[in-house]
This record gives sequence, C-alpha cells and structure tokens, in this order.
Amino acid sequence: MSTTSPSPLLSDSLKGLGLDAGTLFFALNYEFTKTEPKGMLKRFKKNEGAIDIDLACVLYDEHCTISDIVWFKKLRDKAESVKHQGDSLNGKDRGDQAMYLAPLDQEQIRLYLDKIPAHITHIAMIANSYHGHPFSRVKKGEIHLSDDEGNHCFEVNLKQLPRDCTTLWVAHLRREVDDWHLTLQNLPLPAEDLAIAAQQVAHELARALPIPQGI
Repeated sequence: MSTTSPSPLLSDSLKGLGLDAGTLFFALNYEFTKTEPKGMLKRFKKNEGAIDIDLACVLYDEHCTISDIVWFKKLRDKAESVKHQGDSLNGKDRGDQAMYLAPLDQEQIRLYLDKIPAHITHIAMIANSYHGHPFSRVKKGEIHLSDDEGNHCFEVNLKQLPRDCTTLWVAHLRREVDDWHLTLQNLPLPAEDLAIAAQQVAHELARALPIPQGI
C-alpha cells in the first residue's frame, strides 16, 4: 500500500490487519542517490555525497513521555525488545544483498512485541533524511512494515511524499488489552533530526489523549 496523504489511511489492530503480533520489521529500502553540494558547500560537506535516510522507533509511556529511542545512535532499548539492525549511510554500503530490490533491506528495526515493557503504551516509527535532502529526491524507495511470516502491512513510496518532506512520522503503535493497534500516520514533521521529531510526536500523542473528567 502506497500513500501520499498525511491523514491516517490505515488504522486497526494487528490481528485485524492479519499480522502476527510477535515480531514486526520496520524497514527501509531505497536506491543509492548521489547529491552534489554547490559552491562553497563542496569543501565542508564531503560526507554528504548521497542521500542518507535513517529509521527510529520511539517508546512512550501512558503519559506520552519518551522512555527510549532506538536509532543509529542507540541500537536497542533497555529491555532489548526493539533492535536496530545497523545504520546505512547511503543506501548501498550494506553490500549487494542490501541494495534496492535485493533480498535484504538496507535499514531495519525489529520489534519483539512480547518483550515490550508493560509501561510502554505507544511506539512511534519515524524516518529522517540525515542531511536534510527531501525523501522525494531518491531515485526509488519505500518504507514498509511486515511480520516474521512475511505479511506486509503497508509500503510508503518515498517518491510520492511531499517535495519538502525530510522527516516523517510513519506509523504509530498503541497498546491494547491483548493486542497492539496500528495507525499509518504518514505525517511530515518540521523537525530537522530524529531527537526533535520524537519530542514533536510526544506532543501530538499528548494532544490526542482523552481529557480527564472533572477538568
């Protein structure tokens, strides 16, 4: 499923979506895309010769307070229930097997839902273009979610995102009594990096909380 709208187009329990609620794979696959700094920037941005897209999973408690962030700076949470499989800097440095349309994703985060600590109520899945290049500049690519049985839940086509989008709140998992509820957010964020994006999502989640009675 590909989408260009920031409005949720998919919202259901994992069971309702036909996903095994054991292990989820939040993954990225895109074609290596060179960029050319202009003018004086060539001297200072020698490591920015290609688009670099990063994934993160942010864990929040019931008050929408950040409990943990799993990203390229921290490859697993405290409980080892969410694990980043390693950072790709440009979409091709993980080898031929991890290039676009190859068997392996260039970047992947695994969520072992049975191990998620009980106090974690929300999990946000976020993507960010590290050097600030819009996602739509990649030649080809997508972000997707699947389970360990090979069932795919969604695919977000990077080429179809807004032209200025560099940070995206991709999806949101909310804990239910005996399952997790998944919402495809596809919401561009004004954040320049993942840490700020995590805070912005916390604000959005808090806004959606029910207002306590008597206030």
